[in-house]
Amino acid sequence: MSPDDAETRQGDDQDRSDIEQYLEQREQMETLFQEKFTKILTVMFTDLKGSTSIAEAEGDLSARMLIKHHNDIVFPIIKRHNGVLVKTIGDGTLSHFEHAQDGLRAAVQIQKGIDELNLTKQLKTPILMRIGLHTGKCIIEKDDIFGDVVNTASRFESSASPGEICCSEETYNALADKSEVYCRFLKTTSLKGKKEPVNVYKAFWNPKEVERDLTDKAPVQTQEKAGASPVMKILLVLIPILILLFVLFKGIGTKPERAEETRTKQHTITPPSEPSK
Repeated sequence: MSPDDAETRQGDDQDRSDIEQYLEQREQMETLFQEKFTKILTVMFTDLKGSTSIAEAEGDLSARMLIKHHNDIVFPIIKRHNGVLVKTIGDGTLSHFEHAQDGLRAAVQIQKGIDELNLTKQLKTPILMRIGLHTGKCIIEKDDIFGDVVNTASRFESSASPGEICCSEETYNALADKSEVYCRFLKTTSLKGKKEPVNVYKAFWNPKEVERDLTDKAPVQTQEKAGASPVMKILLVLIPILILLFVLFKGIGTKPERAEETRTKQHTITPPSEPSK
């Protein structure tokens, strides 16, 4: 091997060594980044409905007072349940919780607080809150959070009807005590920006709605347990009808003898001869 070839080979080995060192350093940096800046959190979005109508009907000052009432309800509840208020977005909020149970508790208390506000203030236009929850890994940077979990939580909030709490299957599965708040599967739907359909769960915060939902489900469960009962009912109706049709068709198929044929038979019968005297 010539000196030039040896020098070239030595340079190639050095380059490979440098690349592997960089790759190793990158791997270490990614590990440090994951440990320091990423975390599994439950993200909550809230959105107030009705403030625009109030602004149009009662003026901007009334609408701003409404936002103050909203903040007085929402902010302390988030803090009380170990949450972090990230920011306000128009009439809504973005916050996160380390535990899904805390996030759901906060959502329930917020809905109850808004309901009480409608009752005590006797607003001409009642206000309603939509809340969405999703759990997953996100990036934490200073006072903000980023990642797909944030976008998905926003989509769950949008999928909720006014006055509802909708959460993802990930949040539902992360609950430490599923019996604390009545939740059930609501629907499978497609969310904007998501390739696959997702399962949506509804959390019930109003005891009357819980009772109504359980009552509505009861007949369905009874029918499922009965199993063949509807089939038996159909058979009980059909069997008498089939018997009746059979009798009618049998009667039609048996033709009565005509009078002429009857007379002919009578005339052709030879009477017995009288005995001789």
